[in-house]
Amino acid sequence: MATARLNETEIYYVKVGQGLPCLVMHGGLGMDHTYLHPWLDPLEDQLQLIYYDHRGNGRSDRPPAETLNHEQFSKDADALRYRLGYSRVAVIGHSYGGFIALEYALRYPKKISHLILLNTAPAYNYGAEIRANLNRKNPSPEILNAFRSSTPSEASELERLFHTVLPLYFHRFNPKLAHRLFADVIWSTSAAARNQHLLPSYNVIADLKEIEIPTLILVGRDDFVCPPSQADLLHQHISGSELVIFEQSGHFPYVEEPEAFFLSVRSWLKRVS
Repeated sequence: MATARLNETEIYYVKVGQGLPCLVMHGGLGMDHTYLHPWLDPLEDQLQLIYYDHRGNGRSDRPPAETLNHEQFSKDADALRYRLGYSRVAVIGHSYGGFIALEYALRYPKKISHLILLNTAPAYNYGAEIRANLNRKNPSPEILNAFRSSTPSEASELERLFHTVLPLYFHRFNPKLAHRLFADVIWSTSAAARNQHLLPSYNVIADLKEIEIPTLILVGRDDFVCPPSQADLLHQHISGSELVIFEQSGHFPYVEEPEAFFLSVRSWLKRVS
């Protein structure tokens, strides 16, 4: 566990493993790296996993809200790469972390060796599909109300709302597993609010053709918020990319189908390396 002062902000990170250096970008915004660490640690024999909290999130500093933007997130990622002494890094981006990973790949293409996009999307312009997926899950009124709630001002309320809607994000919801997955998260309401500000303008579809980095795209068949249609869109527009769909998973295939997940990542890394 360590911090690095990057672009006038303290960024918290954890290094695990001895393999190919790999930045791990968490989703949210408003969450942190702990729902990915130690869950992705089985890859440590092939990757040196560098989990970190984006500025304004988790254990990193809380700079002015306007500095939480995709350009700055990309600058922070590249500054961390440079600080750690790597000429290039692999990148894993989950959910909103995949948005940042794509922005980073487009802004700093020569600094990335491998790109793994996990349950993410190239834009956030498919609200009708999300609503249809939501209705298909037939949520309770409590879950539906929590999903539609605005970002609260208290971290405890953000956590409560998140755990209320969490069943939506799984193919088969296991409360004990879900609790363990998010037990150590430090919640940030300011980052979560910023998330809502950034989403409407996020769209990199037209630029995906510029990505020439070896790319693996992973998605759960039952992911209602970053569905297979968006993974397929990424696959269509990123030349040479590979797509894997996990049939018994939602938004977190690395815990719902871990054997299939890790086999897919390991096999791909061996092929492209």
